[in-house]
Order: sequence, then structure tokens, then C-alpha cells
Amino acid sequence: MQTNGQSRLLALAPTVLAVVAVANIAITASLCFNHINFPLNLDLMEGTVLQHVQRAAAGLPIYPAPTPEYVPLAYNPLFYVLALPFTWILGLHLSTLRLVGILGYAVSGVVIYRVVRRRTTSAWWGLMAAGLFAAAYSVMDVYLDTAHSDSWLIATALLGSCAVGANRSRLWDLAGVLLLVSAFWFKQHGALFALGGLIFLTWRDGPRRSLPFWVVAGLLGPGLYVFGGPALFGSHFHYFTWTVPRQWTEVNLRTFKRFFGYNGIFYPVLSLSAVFVLYEAARDRCVRLNIWQVQAVFAVLSGFMGSLDGGSSYNVYIAMGTFFILLGTLGLHELARRPFVRRYGLQYLGLLLSFAVFVYNPFRVAVPARAESSYADLIQMLRGLGGTVYAPSLGQLEEDFVLYPAAHWVALEDMIRGPGRDTHNQPITRRLLEPALEPAGPAFILANYRLEGDYSFPSHLRFLLDDYVLDADLGDRFEPLRCLRKRFDHGWPRYLYRYAPTEAAARAASGR
Repeated sequence: MQTNGQSRLLALAPTVLAVVAVANIAITASLCFNHINFPLNLDLMEGTVLQHVQRAAAGLPIYPAPTPEYVPLAYNPLFYVLALPFTWILGLHLSTLRLVGILGYAVSGVVIYRVVRRRTTSAWWGLMAAGLFAAAYSVMDVYLDTAHSDSWLIATALLGSCAVGANRSRLWDLAGVLLLVSAFWFKQHGALFALGGLIFLTWRDGPRRSLPFWVVAGLLGPGLYVFGGPALFGSHFHYFTWTVPRQWTEVNLRTFKRFFGYNGIFYPVLSLSAVFVLYEAARDRCVRLNIWQVQAVFAVLSGFMGSLDGGSSYNVYIAMGTFFILLGTLGLHELARRPFVRRYGLQYLGLLLSFAVFVYNPFRVAVPARAESSYADLIQMLRGLGGTVYAPSLGQLEEDFVLYPAAHWVALEDMIRGPGRDTHNQPITRRLLEPALEPAGPAFILANYRLEGDYSFPSHLRFLLDDYVLDADLGDRFEPLRCLRKRFDHGWPRYLYRYAPTEAAARAASGR
């Protein structure tokens, strides 16, 4: 029996939750607007991503042999290709690439809203799902409005699943398969969603009718990747997109702790609700599995595969979290039909708890208004040094000053890291940084971390201390140019080192 107070709370709950959802959507939209024109890297690798697009725009291979000027990243290339038409109109800038990422983010949010609204016949439940997706911005490691492929991985996985699940026509199914295959070309884990879509089509339509879709997916996925990739994208395409990431895999207790710990902290209600949906579908033989239930399984698998790389950021969980939000919201809607749940408003409590675990301080990931002036100050300082500058955490700048060498520390480390591998003073790293080790004139290193034993600084570059000495700690001078804080805090340009091999040798001899 409900009291009057309980009845009033239950009556108010939908309105309060709608306000929370709309507020989260508005906050996320304002952060996207705040971030888009940031003059330096929002994410550690944005400058290097821009180099990939610059090469594609110039008709150069995206995956050539690594050089001091350019070392490719270990991502599949479709984001760089997709960005090209936008650069023709808006210019080849970081802001353009971020806009492409934001469009993928917006498409994903709209699809989530429409799917949940259609399946629940309720705009309110659609708003809950879209609001949760926006609220998870920080939990998804603030990647979705940066110059990265994550937003388009989930956009194509969602759009392709929508098309396949609609069961409208063979042509519609083909469009869905093409979208799901394109998810693979954005990021390697997208292959899981293509596989999920094909398995669903086979289960729904039978092996004979689904065979043409398997053929198309095979030709445009692994077929094109194996036989056409190097010709289309460069001689080292397979090396960077297959050999390099394959060596990161590590399975140990920490792998499982990270995976289950992340889900337990950020998706306790939504993951359990999604499991409830899957359990109900498996238990009731009269209920046909739908595409979202199938793809949620593959999304979880993508999250676990991301956990196999212990050095990865939390963006490896974006796809999994997206499907937890979608299927988990549908699960709460189903639970709300049960008298006990409806009587006590437990569906509202589940939504409230889900919003609560996503809470973050948006000011912590907003960029300051003085970032532009700070960037101008940085360029003025670099020009005044009178020598070459290597900035391992920046890679290359968009314009205004040319860093040399420009091999990003992440790209360098990716080639040599893996379980049991010693990354210190590797020959390939030394070769690619030879211009910094044997400069023709004055040379400097501008680092976000101290090279001398800073736990955050990548150890594979510490051999640079054999020839460089700390010239200045710039303190918070360039703090407005700080990277967005993610699983790792990558800081801002702070420590200036000067090429002085004699001084470095004397320091080493004295034990300092």
C-alpha cells in the first residue's frame, strides 16, 4: 500500500528524470561546442591523427614505413578517408576532424533515442536512453567529440544493426551489412558487429538466404583488408593495423579485474538489466531474439578484447557501454510492466542510479577561454628557441611551427610494447629519433612530463637523457593547453630540455 508521499514521488519521478536527461544532453552539447576550436590536442594523439588525414588529402600512403617525420597509428583508416570531404569545405584543421567526430556522436545519440522510442512506443523512454548516453560522456573517456574514430565505430554499428533488424527488404539488409563492415574499417573491433549482424541474418533467414551477405562482407572486410589494403593505404598497412596491435594482448588476473571492475562501477544497473533481457529471451522460446540482443553480446566481447591491452584507455569500452545503455534501458522498461516494480517505482530508481554513477564535473573537462592566447605564447616561445624542437606528446602541430622529429611517443611505443617486452632504448626508437640524438644545430625537447624518473613518462624514451639536460620547468605557463583528463592525465607542455651531451655526461658521471 502506497502512502500519499510515495504516490507524489512516483508522480514526480518521470518529470525529474526527464529534466536530468535533458540537462545532460545540453551539458554534453555545450562541451562539444567548447572543445571544437581548441588550438592544441584535446586528446594525446589528435595531432598525429591530423597527419594521417593530411597524407590522405595529398594522395600519399597513410601507412608507409615509419620515419622521424611520421609514424602511423594502429587504427584502421576509414575515419581519415571520411574526414576528407569535410576538409575540402572547412579546411584541413583539427576543428574539422572534431566536427566529424561530433557528427558521429550525434548520429549515435539519435539512433539510440529512435530505437528505444520505437521499441517502447514511448518518447520518454527514448529520452532516458539518449540522456544516459550523453551522461556517459566522461565514463567513455571523453573521446566522442575528439578527432578519433570511436564515435563512427558505434554510429555505423548502430545504423547497420537498425537496417538489418528492420527486416524491410533484401536491399535494406545489404545496406545494413555494408554499414556493419564499415565499422570494422573504422576500428578493428568493429568486425565483431559485422559478425553479429551476419549471424543474426543467418538465424532469422536461414543459411541459404543469408549466404550472399556473408560473401559481400567477406569480400569487403577480410578480402579487401588482406589483398587490397597495402595497395590502397600503404606498404606497412598490415604491419600497423595487424602486427602492431596483435602484440599487445595479455591475459592475466588484472585483465578480468579491469573488465568486471569497470562494469561494476559504471554500469551496475544497466548491465544487469541487459542481462535480464537476454535471460528472458533465452528462457522464453516464444520470444524471437532481436538484433540488439545479439549485438549486445558482441559489444561485451569487444569490451573484453579491449581489456586484453592493459595500456589502453577506457575508450575501448565505448561500444560495450553504448549497448548496455540501449539494451539496459529497454530492460528497465520491460521490468516496469511487472506490478511489484511499477508499484514501488523501481524502474525510476534504476534510472536514477544509472545517471548517478555517470556524474562528473563538466568544468573539469571544459577548456579555458585563455587557451588561444596560451597557444600564441607557446608558438612565440618555440620560434624564439632558435633550434629544432621534439615534442613527444604533441607529435606535430597543425601549423605555425614545425616540430622535428615528429614521431609521437604513443606511435613509437606501440611498435615495441607487449607482455614481457623490454621497451627501453630499442634500436627502432633510436633510429626514428636520430635527428634529436644527432642534431645539426641547437636542439630542444618540450615534454609534458619529466624525463628523469617521472612515473608518467614513457620509459622507452628515457635514453634521451644521455644527451639532454633540463633547461626550464615552465610550470603552469601552458596549463590552458592541457589535454582532456581521461584514464590517464597527459598534462600540458611543461619541461624544456636542451641538447647538451657534455653536460649530460657530466651529470651521469656525478650520479645526479
